[in-house]
Amino acid sequence: MTIAAESPRAGAKALPMRSILHVNRVGYIGGVERVILTLAREMEHAGFRGALACPGGGELIASAERLGIVSEALTIDRSRATYNPLAIIRYAKALAAGSRQIEAFACRVDAKLIHVHHPIGAWYARRASKSLGIPLLLHVHEIRPAKPLYRWTLRRVAPWISAYACVSGAGRDLLNDIVRPDPAIVSIQHNGISADFGTVDPALPPEVTGPGPHIGVFGVIEPRKGQHVFLEAAAKLAARYPTAHFWIVGPLALADKQAYHRRLVAMAESEGLRGRVTFAGFQANVSAWMRAMDVVTLTSVAHESLSMVLLESLTLGRPTIASEVGGAREVINDGVTGLIVPPGQADALSEAITSILEGRYPNMPRLAAEDAAQRFSGASFRNRFAELYARIIHNFERTAKQ
Repeated sequence: MTIAAESPRAGAKALPMRSILHVNRVGYIGGVERVILTLAREMEHAGFRGALACPGGGELIASAERLGIVSEALTIDRSRATYNPLAIIRYAKALAAGSRQIEAFACRVDAKLIHVHHPIGAWYARRASKSLGIPLLLHVHEIRPAKPLYRWTLRRVAPWISAYACVSGAGRDLLNDIVRPDPAIVSIQHNGISADFGTVDPALPPEVTGPGPHIGVFGVIEPRKGQHVFLEAAAKLAARYPTAHFWIVGPLALADKQAYHRRLVAMAESEGLRGRVTFAGFQANVSAWMRAMDVVTLTSVAHESLSMVLLESLTLGRPTIASEVGGAREVINDGVTGLIVPPGQADALSEAITSILEGRYPNMPRLAAEDAAQRFSGASFRNRFAELYARIIHNFERTAKQ
C-alpha cells in the first residue's frame, strides 16, 4: 500500500511519504509505548507515516487505532528465560506465526524500515527485513544490568541490525557491554514529548480531591519501578502531613507481578496509610493526573534508561523527584529543574518531598518547563528521528546496490 503525502504548503517541496513499521512485544502502555505512539503519529510532517504491530487485546493497539495509526494484532510472546520444553515449543510456534504476520503487514503498508523496540521484536521482524530488503532499527530502552534473555537475544540479532537508537548514555553503555557495534551505527536519541501532550484534556481528574498535598508515582506496577519505596516514604510523611494523599498511577499489566501488587496493597493498608493511598490504575490522560499532583516522583530502582514520566512531568512544570537510575541526570539538573535521590532509599525520598512541600525551590517548576520545552519538544524529537530514518534508509539502499 502506497500512501500519498499531505499537500505541501505553497512554495514548499513535497516530501515522499515513507512508511515506518513499529514492532512491540507487549500490548500494554508504559513509557516505551508512549514513545512508540508519539513516533508513529507525529512523523508525517517529516515525510514518514507510522504503522504498529503488537499483541492485540491491550490498551496499546486500542490507543493506536483511536489515533488513526494503522495497526495489526500479532501473535507474539514476550518470552522469558526458561528450560521448560513446553514453553520453548510455545515460543517457537509464536515466532513462526508472528514472523509471517509481520512480513505480510510490512508488505501491506509498504514499509521502508522496521523499527523494533526490543531484541525479541528484532527476532520476529527478521523474516520481513530479509525477504523485503528493508533495514532494522533497534531502539535500546534498557540499561545495565541486562537480563540473561536480553543479552542472549541481542547477541543473536546483532548481525541483522542496521542501526541502534539508545535513549540515554546508559543505554549505549549497555549496548557496548554486550555487542560493541560499529559506533557509526549507534546514536543517542533522547525521548521527546507529543506535541499535544497536556492540551487534550486540561481538566483535573475529579478523583483527586481534598486539601492534599497530593503526591504521586507514575508507571506500570512492577518491582523495578519501586512503588514499594514510594509507600515506605509515604509512611514516613504521613504523620507530618496528616491530610496528604498518595497516588499510584499505572496498571498492573503483567500477570507475573501480581504478588508484588499484593505486597503494595498490604503496605497501603498499614497503620498511618490506610485510606490515604489510591491505586488509580491505567489513566489515558496522564497529563491531567500529573497536573493534579503537588509532587511527581519516579522511584525506579533498576532498568530505567530514560523515563517518559520525567520528561512529561518536567514539561508540565511539576515539582519532580527521580531516583538516580539510567539517564536521570541527562534529564534533570539536580536542585534546579528537579531533585535526584539514591535509588531504593525511602528516607532520601521523603526528605526530598518535604523540601519541595516546604517551598525551598520556588523557581523549579518554571525552570523545569523551560528546559524541557527546549530539549524534549515534539518538534525536536520528530526532526531527530526523521534525520535518523532517512540516513538509515539511504545507507541501506546504497549498500544494497553495491
